[in-house]
Amino acid sequence: MMRANLLPRPKESIALFGFDFDADYLRQALLGFAIAGAIALTGAGIETLRLQRYLTAAANAEAALLASSARRSETKRLALDVARYQEITREAAAVRESGPAAAAQIARLGNSVPSGVWLDSLAHSGGGFEVNGSSRSVDGLGRALVALGAALQGPAASLLSIDNRNPEANGITFAARVPDPIASGNAR
Repeated sequence: MMRANLLPRPKESIALFGFDFDADYLRQALLGFAIAGAIALTGAGIETLRLQRYLTAAANAEAALLASSARRSETKRLALDVARYQEITREAAAVRESGPAAAAQIARLGNSVPSGVWLDSLAHSGGGFEVNGSSRSVDGLGRALVALGAALQGPAASLLSIDNRNPEANGITFAARVPDPIASGNAR
């Protein structure tokens, strides 16, 4: 046979500061507060751990940045050196074209000009010579263009501009381009 106590248990109460509290409700409330406290402490611990990891990562990144400052300054110095050497190479290429071969070409051009034609300027630029001058006649200008092209044994000189409107000039002023067969690789 089985026995069961069907009578309600007597209610226990706890008196605090002059108040009576039901012990079951007080136990449930304290358990709820304990669980909420444990969850809050766990969350705070996780956030503290994450914050510590971020601070450690930031400190490591700052240390790596400080450690690489010598390499960065060396890289900057090397970049400046490369830029300076590139400028020297460009200047050397420009100077290389003004050597004895260019001087001989300029002398040949100057000596090939027929009488009645004057050269005002002669400049080497980009694989050829820019020539400015004047001529007494169109015929003299034509002979000068043929002679300038033949002087370098390359393609014929090309006329860039012609002007006979200047009353102070003794005839016709002109601008021509004489290709440089050495610079363009067309040497005969």
